[in-house]
Amino acid sequence: MQTTQLNPPETSFHPSKAEWERLLSRVVDSTPFRRSTRLRDFLIYVGNEVVLHGAEDLHEQQIGTAVFGRPAAYDTSQDNIVRVNAMELRKRIDLYFTDEGQNEPLLFEIPRGRYVPVFRLRRLDAIDPPEIGPLKSAPSEEERNSTALKDTPSPMAETSAMLARAVRNALPAILVVVILILTAWLVIAIRRDQQNQNALHKWQSGPALRAFWGNFFGTGLAPEIVLGDTSFLLAQDVLRKPLSLAQYLDYSYRAAQSPDPLSSEARQQEQKDLAIIFSRSSGSLGDFRVARRITELETGNEGTRLLFAREYAGHRLRWNNTIFVGSSKSNPWVELFEDRMAYHFNRSPNRTSSVVTVDHPTGSEQAEYSLSSDPETRTAYCVIVFLPNPTDTGNTLILAGSDSQATEAAGDFLTSEDGLEKLQAVLQQKAFPHFQVLLRISRFSGTPLGYEIVSHRIIKK
Repeated sequence: MQTTQLNPPETSFHPSKAEWERLLSRVVDSTPFRRSTRLRDFLIYVGNEVVLHGAEDLHEQQIGTAVFGRPAAYDTSQDNIVRVNAMELRKRIDLYFTDEGQNEPLLFEIPRGRYVPVFRLRRLDAIDPPEIGPLKSAPSEEERNSTALKDTPSPMAETSAMLARAVRNALPAILVVVILILTAWLVIAIRRDQQNQNALHKWQSGPALRAFWGNFFGTGLAPEIVLGDTSFLLAQDVLRKPLSLAQYLDYSYRAAQSPDPLSSEARQQEQKDLAIIFSRSSGSLGDFRVARRITELETGNEGTRLLFAREYAGHRLRWNNTIFVGSSKSNPWVELFEDRMAYHFNRSPNRTSSVVTVDHPTGSEQAEYSLSSDPETRTAYCVIVFLPNPTDTGNTLILAGSDSQATEAAGDFLTSEDGLEKLQAVLQQKAFPHFQVLLRISRFSGTPLGYEIVSHRIIKK
């Protein structure tokens, strides 16, 4: 409950007739006065005498006669009815203004020793915040005479009015600017989110990339990338004969010998060379770069695994998406798919060079394409095979180049939007079917300069 204080005497207030009548009506209808007719009459009389008739003082005998029906000359020393009721009236006035009338802007009291109500404007103490603003008193004669002057707006008022009109007129434009700023911010936020998504999921950055790599990254089955084993490749070069996956798995290829007749000393040197080769198991630099390009397509997927051929287990092929990097000479697991492939890396009949042979060539296809073992040559080849896994629950991809640089070039081709768009045009399909293609790679000093799809086949189920 708020604590109220009367203003100092110099701020006393004289209410108008209407103000007094409204306040009096609320007071006499309140709980403290509702059941006390005498106190209501007492208050109405003294209040009306002051407000309506301008009385400056009221005497006890006068009130006793007017309110309590005492004779005009009764002895107040013997009859204290006015003093007793005045004490009770003061209590009830105070009770009203501290309870039901605590928000009254105008209040009054009857000071002890007097019977004339004193009116004040409410003032809250320093502790309690004001709930209402101060009320203005009724205008004096002097104030009423100066009304005409006050009605004339001052320069400051005119300036304020002009500013208010300017703000109202400018409000639509301000709202438009705010909307444009918010729209621009939203567009920037959306673009930044798209950039972040593209950085994490590069395979979704273009329609062709999304169409092909969605077969590996968009299935919920993260791919496994299997790199070739350079020791297996070098062993075949030393032995000058091909080795099989079965020999690789049971390590019997380590006891193999070249078919060439060699002296005892030369045979011993061959075995020493093979021992050094077999003690190492690593992939080529080109294979690693291909793997890096593929993993960069989906940096948000922690499920992508990178394995060497020696670490791989064949049963995983049945249920996973798998990417084999390297031909069957360096990655023996590719041998599992040779019977479904139309393009093969082989030795020429005279065994003096390597060739790419084509099964059942048609149209402008050649039966074989000559290769050179020199990486500085201007032409290389790569075979790309995309087919289902053995259980048809995922996909398998093979990237096999005539050398490490050719394999790397095939990886660049298959991880670029431009390369995949060219492939879509050749296959004449936007959604990639299972296929195999033979790429001719033009290069200078080992650096790929361009790609040409020499031949392609669609793999049917």
